Amino acid sequence: MRVLVVGAGGVGAAFAAIAQRRPPFEHVVLADVAPERAQAVVDRLGEPDRFSAERVDAS
Repeated sequence: MRVLVVGAGGVGAAFAAIAQRRPPFEHVVLADVAPERAQAVVDRLGEPDRFSAERVDAS
């Protein structure tokens, strides 16, 4: 399953940490208006093949 998470704040980061432990999530994209915030979460997870960061403005 591929997932797009809009928002890399507290809830988005928590979801990513949970998804890291669940095999059905083959790829998770963390998208945030501040791409450096999303990239910081991806870097902490340490699995660049399963997690990536993008910029999105959902306002």
